[in-house]
Amino acid sequence: MKRFAIIVVLLVSATALAQKPKHYKASAKNAPEFAPFVGTWKLVSTTQRMPDGTVKPYGFGPHATGLLMYDGDGHMCVQVINPDTPQWKDPDHPTGEEVKTSYDGFGGYCGRYTVDTEKHTVTHIPDVSFDPNIRAKPSPRNFTFDGDRLIYDGTDNTDGVESHWTMTWEHEQ
Repeated sequence: MKRFAIIVVLLVSATALAQKPKHYKASAKNAPEFAPFVGTWKLVSTTQRMPDGTVKPYGFGPHATGLLMYDGDGHMCVQVINPDTPQWKDPDHPTGEEVKTSYDGFGGYCGRYTVDTEKHTVTHIPDVSFDPNIRAKPSPRNFTFDGDRLIYDGTDNTDGVESHWTMTWEHEQ
């Protein structure tokens, strides 16, 4: 149940970050490089190219869904899920396997971000995460913009196998 509570807290945090009060004003902390990122982004697609050239969905299955939010003061929040994860038979008392499956099908954190326009990288620095190994650990990713789309890419090294991943996000209007 602790993981369920953590997921609820992350979802509430993401919702709060997305709500900008009507009296919101840009502050002195706003950096011009943040401007193209500010807003809510919906996950469009993920891919992972393996060393042998095969391509598969990256991380959260073929139907991954997610939201990514940035504000103008350097705060961000992201949630990605595998929507094909089965519902718990008893919502109040999930089995250990049901909790593990949900945990494996979820990724999310909230924290700060920086942008390096020369290197075309954005770095997420999670303050809150279900994964204790990434808290406060800077995570840079390459970025490009294509119209209303934000494309991240990078490399992963899992079990000694390096692959190239891409996540495409679309700006919600």
